[in-house]
Amino acid sequence: MAIGGSVLSCFCLFPFSVSRKDKSQSSGRSSSFRLSNSEEVDRISSLPDEVICHILSFIPTKEVVTTSVLSTRWRTLWTSVLALDFEDNWPCFFNTNFASIVGSILDQRRAKSINRLCIHNHNKSFSIELIGTLVSTAVAQNLQELDLFCYYYLEVTLPNILFTCKTISILKLSFGSTINLNGVSSIHLPSLKVLHLYLLYLADDEPVMRFFSGCPILEELCYEEVKSNNSTSFKICMPLLKKLHLKCHDKRVQIVTPSLEYLQVQETKVCDTLVCNLPNLIKTHVDIYFDKCEQEYVSKLFNGIHHTNFLELSTYTTEVLADSSFGFPEFHNLVHLKLCLSTIDYCFLIQLMLTKCPKLQILDIDKVYEESAERKRTLPTTPVPKLS
Repeated sequence: MAIGGSVLSCFCLFPFSVSRKDKSQSSGRSSSFRLSNSEEVDRISSLPDEVICHILSFIPTKEVVTTSVLSTRWRTLWTSVLALDFEDNWPCFFNTNFASIVGSILDQRRAKSINRLCIHNHNKSFSIELIGTLVSTAVAQNLQELDLFCYYYLEVTLPNILFTCKTISILKLSFGSTINLNGVSSIHLPSLKVLHLYLLYLADDEPVMRFFSGCPILEELCYEEVKSNNSTSFKICMPLLKKLHLKCHDKRVQIVTPSLEYLQVQETKVCDTLVCNLPNLIKTHVDIYFDKCEQEYVSKLFNGIHHTNFLELSTYTTEVLADSSFGFPEFHNLVHLKLCLSTIDYCFLIQLMLTKCPKLQILDIDKVYEESAERKRTLPTTPVPKLS
């Protein structure tokens, strides 16, 4: 099935041509838009092929293919685009199926490399075999970015060639099912800088530990809702990591990342997060909860992040602090503090924070809910630190 001339091409046409047939209608516009006679201006088609292909790389492949009907020049331009962005809402005609459409696109491509492969599957249009074929094809063509968002599978096994790809720099995996890494013999991703793991289920923690150790220059990690049957603690030990987003409920995670500049701990029990000293921290978002018997972990967490320049504390976190009785550390670099409060009774917490932040310049207070209109607002008596 030749996609370039198929009925699929009629589904999305781009307004690349601008008609200028009535000079009087443009009299109020800049002179640069006025034309002396009736003609069509097609500025996009005047661009070099490389520029047009770069523009097309930011839209889904379905729309890219349909540009083949615009003109003779555009008929094969889509075959040189370096990105493949597949969604599962493609229309199918004449007894064709989704797999045959994808296969036809791969067969007609002229580009010898794939910079980005994005697969978003909501309705199980992609079979496991088709996903494996696409990933293997992309890796063999110097893949740089992979984004897999696939559900409705009991278990997903990715091709081994992905985990030794020398060119991939961005990897995002979201499955909502069990991902099988036990059969992966080797994990070495020397160019990987961004790793997002979301809604994954692992048989145990050992494969993800091997995953981390196989990414020597990783700079950004999003580890969200990754679950396993093994409840033992493990370390996120990455010397070059600069950005970490952590949302974890079922295991204790120790963060050993001395180069970390951005930290977001979201909806996480405080005893599950052991933060070592982070001397380069710039921006921190803390959203934690705890039991009263776990106050010692609150102290460890805040001692680990006390170098930060920006700090945002969620409503749950301010409740943790209000109910805690530990020695709050001094935030000697803190310039911007944002507090989300659930009650005005926490003004004493604001007072405490002000005394511990000598360089504070900006104080944001958000989401203050008064429990009673008759309650008298008590303002902190300690003055805001003066700017140096």
